[in-house]
Amino acid sequence: MRSRRFAEVLGSIVLAAGLAGCPSSGKSDARPDAAASVDAGDASANASANANANANTNDGKALVAQACLSCHTEQMLAQQRLTQGQWTKTVTKMVGWSANLDATEVAPLVAYLSATYGPDAGPYAIETVAADEALAELAPTPDDPIPAGDAEKGKGTFIERCSGCHGQDARGGIGVLLVDRPLLYRAKDLAAIVRKGRGKMLPVRITDAELGDVLAHLRRLRNPPPPPSP
Repeated sequence: MRSRRFAEVLGSIVLAAGLAGCPSSGKSDARPDAAASVDAGDASANASANANANANTNDGKALVAQACLSCHTEQMLAQQRLTQGQWTKTVTKMVGWSANLDATEVAPLVAYLSATYGPDAGPYAIETVAADEALAELAPTPDDPIPAGDAEKGKGTFIERCSGCHGQDARGGIGVLLVDRPLLYRAKDLAAIVRKGRGKMLPVRITDAELGDVLAHLRRLRNPPPPPSP
């Protein structure tokens, strides 16, 4: 509950960091087309969104779960009161940041968001959270039962199993940026996400020892990356 409340407070500050989870297949090839299809100034994109305004809401809701909730909470979306044009611009921005959407998924997503979280959705009461509770959500927790790992082994495991989405330098691609994130110091929370999956990121089978190695590698990275050696 506290995690959801804290994310809600953060959501009132910014609607950003929209990189979705790893795809099940073939998503990276679709990103350039998706970006082109949602140009905020393109009349055809708006016309397409209008044509899908009455689309099955379950389709839009499923897209939110797959492409938005990988990074955002539902409360973060629910507190928005954006017009269709504004949601189009927002989705355009997220696609530009590598949100995991096919070109055909953009219009139904915009239609759902504008119908569900538009100007006519009514007022939204933001729940407040105490500062100490907010800080607690970011504070490191004990790694147990994840053991201390070998960073070099972890680098190999990460490149083999994670870099396809998160980039070889862990600074994002189809998946989110992983460098310098508080979640890296909340090992049990990270393990739960990796093993259960989130959004379009599929569950990953990984042992505690392997996860410890990957964490050791990720924790030694810094953002921005150090300059190249002369």
